[in-house]
Amino acid sequence: KKLSQVLHSSSVQNSLLKDEVRKLREALVNERTRRKRGKPLPLQEAEEYHGGAVFWSPRKVKEARDRLQLQEEEEEQLQLQKADTRRQREETRQVRAREKEQRRQARLAVSLMRQKEREEKAIEKASRIAARKAAKQLQKAIKTSQRGRRRSFMAPAKATQKKKPIARPQGGEEPQGGAASSPPPTSRRGRAIRTPSRFL
Repeated sequence: KKLSQVLHSSSVQNSLLKDEVRKLREALVNERTRRKRGKPLPLQEAEEYHGGAVFWSPRKVKEARDRLQLQEEEEEQLQLQKADTRRQREETRQVRAREKEQRRQARLAVSLMRQKEREEKAIEKASRIAARKAAKQLQKAIKTSQRGRRRSFMAPAKATQKKKPIARPQGGEEPQGGAASSPPPTSRRGRAIRTPSRFL
């Protein structure tokens, strides 16, 4: 936006300078016409002049007019050179102002780009940290769940092993490995009931 304002100002300044040069040319032309009407010719006086009327030859008059025209042209050229110098100086100033504004805009663009890169890196870093944290929490939850299942499976298995009866071998022999035999049956009064020998 500021660059467009500078360009607009430069265009306006150029238009004003061109208008000034045009008006200066017109003023010089008018001044030349006025001088031709009222300005005396630069005639060279005679070396011995004692007053009175002086008559000049046509050649002298023509030379005087040529000298006057040359002077006016030199003055006009000088004025035009001054105007052109002012115009060039203004154009140089405008060019430098545009270049300065362009450099400022370029620095601003680079600064904004670097700031955007820093923000993107910060967002990416935060995302990585959040992802690692979520992964750790998930692994912890999975381990906790697996540990709970393992405990629930082991408890019924131990109970089953405790309730399993010990098989007695045939022939009335004691079980190997020193395992104790089951106690004999008792009556209501607490006496041991012996099995008759014929049933053994």
